Amino acid sequence: MLTGELIRVRVKKQSIYPSFIKLDDRRLERAEALLNLIDQATEEHWTRGELTEATRELEGTDIDHKITRGLVKLLIDGCDFETISPLPPAELRWLSFRTAAETGPLARHAGPTSRRTAHDVLTELAAQLEHNGSVPTAEVMADALYADLKEHQRIQSRKGPTNPEALLHRYNVALVQAVLLKARELHLRLKQPEPKRVRQLFRYLKFFQLMYRVHNLESGDLAIHVDGPQSLLKQSTRYGMQLATFFPAVVLQTGDWELQAEVLWGRKRKLKKQLELSSQDGLISHYRDTGTWRSQIELWFEERFAKLDTDWELLPGQPIDLGEQQMMVPDFTFRKDNRIAHLDIVGYWRKNYLKTRIERTPSHVLLAVSKGLSGETKALPKTIQSRFLSFSKVIPAKDVVERLEEIAQPITL
Repeated sequence: MLTGELIRVRVKKQSIYPSFIKLDDRRLERAEALLNLIDQATEEHWTRGELTEATRELEGTDIDHKITRGLVKLLIDGCDFETISPLPPAELRWLSFRTAAETGPLARHAGPTSRRTAHDVLTELAAQLEHNGSVPTAEVMADALYADLKEHQRIQSRKGPTNPEALLHRYNVALVQAVLLKARELHLRLKQPEPKRVRQLFRYLKFFQLMYRVHNLESGDLAIHVDGPQSLLKQSTRYGMQLATFFPAVVLQTGDWELQAEVLWGRKRKLKKQLELSSQDGLISHYRDTGTWRSQIELWFEERFAKLDTDWELLPGQPIDLGEQQMMVPDFTFRKDNRIAHLDIVGYWRKNYLKTRIERTPSHVLLAVSKGLSGETKALPKTIQSRFLSFSKVIPAKDVVERLEEIAQPITL
């Protein structure tokens, strides 16, 4: 994710425009050079500090340092760094300093004096750490002393873009994601979308636990309103990351789409700006086009439901027509003896949002509400608590079955 100082946008009156980069020869050449550098760093297990120094040297040949730094940030975000040390570095430092103190003053360099050097102390400690016939060298021990510091952690592997085009496309999407971190609300319009694409987008909305409302328009288009992080009292930073991470799923849509977002801009986030994007902007998503992401909450529930002795059949959520051109797609649908009921998992929420969800949700749909994703500081009123099932980490499957018997309705053709 791009940080604030790396965002490149143009602000004109009430509108904000991400400064997308073109995939021209100069940008592709720079992207290829960065990919070669990160691949070398991964193969040779450079430290984060060594990688930072190398990228700074590369920046010196670019006329736009901010773009290069942004590309580097995206590549580093895909790297796995580890602390490499024969012992926890804090313990190794304590042993080294204790041994040095017992020895007395150390010489800076080996010479005719009988005083030992730091190299001697580390060599002695290395011998004590012999394991399976392998003894760390004094140089390895020296590197390990402060291996827990961020700049001394070493790259072990990486994921992310593997070619220049993919890296530049990732950068353009990342610009939008950085702006959405400051969003108050987002409006998405899908132009006569295919049902399977609607289902795919709903999976992502639920996977990232966003607060949303959906409307079917007379034109056949689908309008989706998503609350932004600035609408929450609590956990706005975490929610903002979820919204930003969701955006590449929008770009996956194969049909035409339009997006509008109200963004609170400026240092104090008091300036209201409008972000407008569409499928015509040429953005390319880096998400795999599978539409099969499942949250761990769903998987855990399915596992526990399968172990129950019940006649209820568990199915993927079936779309429900709410009337007045509104619809919902619950997470699960249950059938038994010509009766039907549904379960819908609520992600992030605040009191007013949850009350509205309950008002618009049919009585044969049970809402599962996470205690840990509350955006409120106050307890919910008792008047609405009977309309949902709260849970901490795992939805209690047995309690769900009991509630299904209460809320299920006959299937109407």
